Amino acid sequence: MAEQEEPQLWQTAPPVDFVPHIDERMEAQALLISTRQGAGYEVAAGHLGHALQSRATHLLMDYSQNACAMRYQIDGAWEQLPPLDRETADAMLYTLKQLCLLNPADRRSAQTGKCTIKLGKVKHTLAIQSQGVAAGERVIAKLEPVDVPFARLSDLGMRDKMIASFKEELDSDGTIVLITAPKATGLTTTWAVSMEAADRFIRDFQAFEDQEECEPETININPNYFGGDTGLTEPEILRKALLKEPDVILFPELPQPDSMQLALEQVEKNEKQIYTRMIADSALAALVQFLPKYRDSAGKLTKRISVVLCQKLARRLCDNCKVGFEPQPQLLKQLGIPAGRVALLYQPFVPPPIEQQVDENGRPDPITPCHVCGGRGYFGRIAIFELLSPGDQLRAALMKTQDLGKLNQIAKAEGHRGIQSEAVLTVARGLTSLEELKRIFASK
Repeated sequence: MAEQEEPQLWQTAPPVDFVPHIDERMEAQALLISTRQGAGYEVAAGHLGHALQSRATHLLMDYSQNACAMRYQIDGAWEQLPPLDRETADAMLYTLKQLCLLNPADRRSAQTGKCTIKLGKVKHTLAIQSQGVAAGERVIAKLEPVDVPFARLSDLGMRDKMIASFKEELDSDGTIVLITAPKATGLTTTWAVSMEAADRFIRDFQAFEDQEECEPETININPNYFGGDTGLTEPEILRKALLKEPDVILFPELPQPDSMQLALEQVEKNEKQIYTRMIADSALAALVQFLPKYRDSAGKLTKRISVVLCQKLARRLCDNCKVGFEPQPQLLKQLGIPAGRVALLYQPFVPPPIEQQVDENGRPDPITPCHVCGGRGYFGRIAIFELLSPGDQLRAALMKTQDLGKLNQIAKAEGHRGIQSEAVLTVARGLTSLEELKRIFASK
């Protein structure tokens, strides 16, 4: 009897349903019918179902002459998958490009497109980027939940004392709040959860957004669109909205200098508030990059910035299989943790070599991987936050230097706890491991 072929990954998971981003319902339906008839539809639907089941946030496809190398990004780390043969992978990509409204015949140009995928009741946005390369083609598919999967700052990993301090700054008057993170490390999620934490029910929040890059809706935040088919510029729509005297002016992207000047006048004259966000590697780096963008207003901005929030993402230890160990006094000293403060630190469970996995009689007894994390030792990610409230000396120094070393010394002298100190606290709380900290702080 012939051996049964082992199923491929795309055949082992429930398939997703696709929702093309086409307003006309009949057109969307016609596209779905035609793609379902193609050889790649089942492969694409099954592979994306498997990716979601595996908690992948990205799928990378590297095409070469004979095959397609496949990788998932799970909890921020890349994992290799079995390759797909070229014919199957080509059919899958043809379908994905069709559903994301790209040109499936073009394998050389840079293309980007989106559609929605559904697995049960849960919706994700599928964003595809493809680019021809010397070896063939490289494609990255990003899977982003439509609904933010976090409701509170504590869900992201922020400790209670910091939440209290941050909320106080979010709800103050006459100030500027800057929310930052390095590229591709959850800035939009932290921004959304921060908006949920702010008091939006007794204050009027007005957001200013490019019509072609709209933010997800948030209750009691009123969007004002510029660009696209509005025929309005950002300063024009801002002037109109300021007649309503909003309490909080939101810029999901750094505003133009003219817009910042207008908003800053409201902060100074009427004790209103500005929230904005930007990509930066640390809170101090954010200030050093932010102020030169608004040279004419830099002095006034420096006086009004009350807080800068920055974050770094680390893998969260799996609660089901993490292993506690008693740290040596020397290690605690190196970490700056007072003796006796922490009884146990935690690390991921690492199984012994396969030849050592035996029962009491010496017979092979392989260890079953953890059913929660799949043997990875980590499950999900956690944000490590730093919260910088500039003191008088730091404000003065920001007008004279961009030297991060000097600025860091001044901030520390004023009581700022840097992100590395916060990272050590995250280890002390048993949420991540020292090995993970070494990994994230080593990567640039």
